[in-house]
Amino acid sequence: MSYRKLSSLPLQEYVKSSLSKTSLRTVKDVLLLSPLTVMNMLHLSADQCKEFMDYLFSLCVPPKFTAYEMEEMEQHNNIPLGSKALDTLLHGGLLSGSLTEFVGPPGVGKTQWCLYITTKVLAGGRGGVHPSAIYIDTESAVRPERIVEMMTNKYPELSSEIPQFLSRIHMFRPRTATSMLEILDSLECIVVEKDARVVIVDSIASMAVSLSASSMQSKASQLSSWAAKLKSLAHQLNICVIVTNQITTVHKPHLPEPSSGVGPQPHPQEQVVDRRESVLNQEDRVVDAAAPVPRLPDHTECAIPALGNAWTHCITTRLILQYCTDSAARQIVIAKSPVSPFAIFSYIITHGGITIQEKDCCYSYSGPDPGQFRIRVQGGIPLDTA
Repeated sequence: MSYRKLSSLPLQEYVKSSLSKTSLRTVKDVLLLSPLTVMNMLHLSADQCKEFMDYLFSLCVPPKFTAYEMEEMEQHNNIPLGSKALDTLLHGGLLSGSLTEFVGPPGVGKTQWCLYITTKVLAGGRGGVHPSAIYIDTESAVRPERIVEMMTNKYPELSSEIPQFLSRIHMFRPRTATSMLEILDSLECIVVEKDARVVIVDSIASMAVSLSASSMQSKASQLSSWAAKLKSLAHQLNICVIVTNQITTVHKPHLPEPSSGVGPQPHPQEQVVDRRESVLNQEDRVVDAAAPVPRLPDHTECAIPALGNAWTHCITTRLILQYCTDSAARQIVIAKSPVSPFAIFSYIITHGGITIQEKDCCYSYSGPDPGQFRIRVQGGIPLDTA
């Protein structure tokens, strides 16, 4: 890819030596120059210059492969979620080579899902293979002790290897959009160097707030650029890229209920909020299955995924997390997927991570686009398990 650093490429020593004396740092820097300029700057012959630039051009051209090869690669690198029914619907789990989004209200468990997936990736290494994870923590919500708790309870036989597992989680905590962009530009080299199997951005919405764009269209364009970098990374290296997203409240909603069968209504004015109710702001807490769910005050707004329709088209899979009615369990909704139909599963957060309750699931649905319906901050979708 054009933003790859030249220092990370397997170049001839004489080329590396010449590059070190110039201001050229990325593949793009070289390709913007004419061959004659490159020859003069790097003191190369015509044949050497042609070979060098052809190699750089090849890095920017997506590789071609057959549908059969694509299926083989995806099945090998998909990340299972630990539920036979859910993994079957998703064709083996979270799809490699694609961008998956977890979206939901504060405290519903987005970070818990990310940590749970991270532990599954780390524990999945066998036979001398030691995969790692790249975790971009934009909200400073990750706590190492929670990872240790998950590993200890989920994989007690691996408790002696926990220090090694923690050393394979490579953390970044950007504070500005500029630092976020710098991380995204260097991710390819980091993933290859660390043999990462998953890249997690938790959350993309908090970084969107720091964008200094002058208009909503400009912000949408920058977000699309970030998504393009993440999708390209997933596709080029055949890994799973996960992002978390927050919710937006819509005032005076006219959106149909998920199971009503009513067609889409005109979209009302949206207003993004960063309000975290006191009973929902404990993202890392462990849920007691017998404990009642705190009742939240009724609101006149409804909640939908943040960042708008343009962002919705950037992601490959959307998994909505929401609360259930009168239950300690929560729901995960497959709202958008290239391989799975609409489906709902219940889950609870435990000491060992996430436990999916396969007996509480629903596959029937009629109505508007499930990727756009409102998210239940207080109650979930009633399940018809008859």
